[in-house]
Amino acid sequence: MMKTSYLALALLALTTLSSSALEAPKEPASALKVLLDATQNKDLEKFESVCNEVMQQAMTEETMAAVSQRFAEFLKQGYQACYMGSLDRKSVKTFYWKLDFKTDGRPDMLAELSMKDGKVAGFFIR
Repeated sequence: MMKTSYLALALLALTTLSSSALEAPKEPASALKVLLDATQNKDLEKFESVCNEVMQQAMTEETMAAVSQRFAEFLKQGYQACYMGSLDRKSVKTFYWKLDFKTDGRPDMLAELSMKDGKVAGFFIR
């Protein structure tokens, strides 16, 4: 009887933990949406609107075209971004999302967004 009670408590705890999804902070979540929309539409100006100066210089027309070509099709078909958490990394804070694409057979990807002073300082889709 005691083992059953412990098992029931453990299952209840796991269910409670797994059902409480992390909520992304507003500013990074908004920036992610802008970056993904801009990538989908090959819109460099929109992309740069949330980036710091270093990121703006790093994202050229050619780079934007290449990134857009690689990801636009999947983004247009739909995806769900599930916030996974963040890490403090020296002078930036890095936020992570799982990108679950709605296309058959397309593997999930990881979006990594680093922010510094309210601007995007780094962005990768892996």
